[in-house]
Amino acid sequence: RPGHRPTHTQPSPSLVLFFRAFICLGGGILLFCWQVYEILARTVYGKRKHAEVGIDRLLNEGVYAAAFPLHEGPFELPEFEVRGEELNPRQILYRFWAQWSCWYKYQPLDHIREYFGEKVAIYFAWLGFYTAWLLPAAAVGTFVFLAGLFAMGANTPAQEICNSGGQFLMCPLCDTCSNWNISEICSMAKVGYLFDHPGTVFFSIFMSFWAVTFLEYWKRKNATLAHHWDCMDFQEEEERPRPEFAAMAPCMEQNPITGVKEPYFPDRDRLSRILTGSMAIILMLCVVMIFLVSVIMYRGIVSTMMYRTGNSLLVSQAGNIANVSSCMVNLVLILLMSQVYTSLAEKLTRWEMHRTQTQHEDAFTFKVFIFQFVNFYSSPFYVAFFKGRCGNTHGVVPR
Repeated sequence: RPGHRPTHTQPSPSLVLFFRAFICLGGGILLFCWQVYEILARTVYGKRKHAEVGIDRLLNEGVYAAAFPLHEGPFELPEFEVRGEELNPRQILYRFWAQWSCWYKYQPLDHIREYFGEKVAIYFAWLGFYTAWLLPAAAVGTFVFLAGLFAMGANTPAQEICNSGGQFLMCPLCDTCSNWNISEICSMAKVGYLFDHPGTVFFSIFMSFWAVTFLEYWKRKNATLAHHWDCMDFQEEEERPRPEFAAMAPCMEQNPITGVKEPYFPDRDRLSRILTGSMAIILMLCVVMIFLVSVIMYRGIVSTMMYRTGNSLLVSQAGNIANVSSCMVNLVLILLMSQVYTSLAEKLTRWEMHRTQTQHEDAFTFKVFIFQFVNFYSSPFYVAFFKGRCGNTHGVVPR
């Protein structure tokens, strides 16, 4: 690539040759395209011990912008009327699927599978199935929200708070703060009822049953598609080794199922690498918890600084300013840690040397799930179970 400086990532001539053949070939012969990709993925272009193997590594390092087989024919529909049998696969998908006007129609999953493969077809089948099942949940949620909106003015606790005037004084929020009237939180009490009324209890129960029902019906749909596409009873031992695994495996061993010698990586070495990667995951989870504690401390510090300014506007809005700014800081940290850990999980999974693509994807998905769960849900968990218990409880002082 023009302007590319590093010399250790320059591809070998054989890799360049096969890459050009891959690009020039297009998608006319799918089997040959797959064979060319296997060669591209296994070719060593640098030092094997540094994992400088395959076209995917070159893509990650920016040597190539992209690598893909060309599509089969144009997707534009002819100007004159033709029969559906005379359209190529791209034109069929474009006409009956890849248009905004087709959003309400059933997806041509068989045509998607024939063109993109089973994995992509299963993804779009799940996406369409999930979107369709979200419609009843969205309808019930909208009804509950509107019911709370209309009943917000009739909420007795909110009315008592708003009509109390200066009858109830609350304890100061800090050592240098003065008392404040409970009627000052009138708007917050009304908005709080909008998301916490009897209808939300019904909606939470409904969503629990919805989630279980959705999962069971998707299992049925998935089994139906797998049987229809002849993907059931897939044996993991029959799956071919990953190209990167085949290129970097230190030895060869006979496959007990196929009887063919295949690249082999000792299970003991893989287990040691998995344990080492687990330590890295635990360390990253600790970093997430440290960031959570830092955000909590930041909110307290900002709130205290606002109260100590003596400005009436800042004092009255100190809690809102602290909450909004801490939420923004927490969001930035969550997104940043998500990007960092996804890259780390990808490198750790590649380093663990899993034999098949299925094992590789399962290990990567497990790592990302564990971290993202803690990363995204640690803050709601703190709000639900710990916030309000870690500080002083402010009482009511009747006048």
